[in-house]
Amino acid sequence: MADSSRPESGIPIALDSGAPGTDARRDLPAQPVEPEIPLQVSSLIRRQRVLLVVTAGAALLSIGGLVASVFVRSPAQDAAGRRAPEPTVLTAAVQQRVLTKSVILRGTVTAGGSVTFTPVQGQSQGAAAGALLLTGIRKKAGSAVAPGDVLVEVSGRPVIALSGPVPAYRDLKPGDTGKDVGELQDALRRLGYADGDPAGTFGAATKAAVAALYADRGYDPPDTGGPHGASDQQALAGARQAVTTAQRAVTAARTARDGAKGAAAISATATQLGYAEQDLATARKALDDLVAHTGVMLPLAEFTFVPAFPARLSAVNAGVGSAVTAPLLTIDSGRPVVTTVLTQDQKTSLREGMKVQLSAEVLGQEAKGAITVIGAYTTGTPNSGQRGSGSGSAGQNGASGGGQDGGGSGPQARAGYPLTVTPATELPAPWLGLDVRVTVTAASSDGPVLVVPATAVSAGADGNTSVSVRAASGAQQRIPVTAGMDADGYVAVTAAPGYRLAAGDAVVVGQ
Repeated sequence: MADSSRPESGIPIALDSGAPGTDARRDLPAQPVEPEIPLQVSSLIRRQRVLLVVTAGAALLSIGGLVASVFVRSPAQDAAGRRAPEPTVLTAAVQQRVLTKSVILRGTVTAGGSVTFTPVQGQSQGAAAGALLLTGIRKKAGSAVAPGDVLVEVSGRPVIALSGPVPAYRDLKPGDTGKDVGELQDALRRLGYADGDPAGTFGAATKAAVAALYADRGYDPPDTGGPHGASDQQALAGARQAVTTAQRAVTAARTARDGAKGAAAISATATQLGYAEQDLATARKALDDLVAHTGVMLPLAEFTFVPAFPARLSAVNAGVGSAVTAPLLTIDSGRPVVTTVLTQDQKTSLREGMKVQLSAEVLGQEAKGAITVIGAYTTGTPNSGQRGSGSGSAGQNGASGGGQDGGGSGPQARAGYPLTVTPATELPAPWLGLDVRVTVTAASSDGPVLVVPATAVSAGADGNTSVSVRAASGAQQRIPVTAGMDADGYVAVTAAPGYRLAAGDAVVVGQ
């Protein structure tokens, strides 16, 4: 039932409860009244909503149609998709150049020979025999070695590398003579130490040169009398005293003779003077001999002759503080060569004298050379040194085996035919020990020839060969050719009489 007491204006009114004597009115909150929407506005809103819905639906239908069109193909499109693609023709340009056939190998750069060294006590300064210790390493394994270099220290004494073709075998002392002394003198002269002694004689000038060699390297020179020649000093002092005594005797005898009276006295004093003079000459000769055979020397334990330079210390087989064992040192020497091993198939393609291109990839350097040795078949020895041509010699300074080898020192762990390449010019020291690429020119055309890929040449049923030349228009022409030498995937060709084939033509190699 509607409340007739509430006017549409929303103004509160007082209600009478009907009870006598009481105030039945109360205030009621005002209620908002919605404004009345005109009919024309409401109709416009409804039309806008309908239009929005229709537009959205049309957009969705358009998107759906577009998506569907991607997946829907017409029969013509299906047929076109099933057709084979147009064939692709692969071509290569005809070249005109010298055709070479190469065999590519890997090789190791090694020294031309090697020397082993183990010191022995001899008569040198230092510890007693059997007690030699490695007390210092002046050159590490892998280091380059030059004439005059101190390699290691043994019992506090240096081991010096000297230039010389023949291994040392004895201490070299004052007064010694022989070819080994001459070898020492040559080595000293190469280092700039003057030597005025006769060739092959260890005299005073050689002693002075050896003393300077040691002093320049910070060591006391070795001496026949031990450190500072102490044990020889007493003998030298005695010899000098003998000369002094003999000289005094001569003086006294001469005085006596000069003062003698009478023939008998004069004869007797003259005889005594002669004896005194003989004694003086003997004493002087003894002193000279002692001086000539004492003093600065070169102990066997303190030097090694290296036959050729550049050289490299390839191994030091002991640690500091360790006892010396044989071999203590291994020195690679001589002009570097490249060694490798051939298979039977490779050997049939190669021969001595063939030209070689050497590539040291890690250095970015190249060098030329030639095959100098192809050895007999060997079964290969793992962990052994491969030696090239030439005979070995005994180890220096007491080392057993090894010694100076005539060939390179690369490992040959596989069976085959050992090959040695000698560079045309001496390889720099950084090449030693490197693994390098060896490219051998096994065959070469006499001059520039027309060259095509081997895949461009085809043979017919009649045995005749031809190539197909493709023109810019795509047309192909078959040209009969005579095939020549082949190398590295290319063939030398000559067009048959009446046909033309030129450098730059495109020949078909596949389609």
